[in-house]
Amino acid sequence: MNPLIFGYMRVPDGMSDEEAKKKRDDLNSYAARNGYQLAAVFHEYVMGAQAAFTELIEAVKHAEAKHVVVTSYRELALGKPLQDAMLAHLSWVTGAEVISLDECA
Repeated sequence: MNPLIFGYMRVPDGMSDEEAKKKRDDLNSYAARNGYQLAAVFHEYVMGAQAAFTELIEAVKHAEAKHVVVTSYRELALGKPLQDAMLAHLSWVTGAEVISLDECA
């Protein structure tokens, strides 16, 4: 069985269904190409909210997964200080690494 990986993405009001599907497809493609099983993708719909991020952390802890994939660190937050804080929190609480597709390209 392939190791689990979880996805996380923001879906702002102005994002089309096609754009959201493309993001999700990119996460699925990364998982398949790299030998992971994409367990779930958590969607954040409200600007500035972190409810789905909190759910992601609980799922990663429960599944003892070691990886989370995002299309960009901007999925976490627009500003680098908050991105870094969220990455540090997720890593500290779960031990998981966050993979950004922007950095894989």
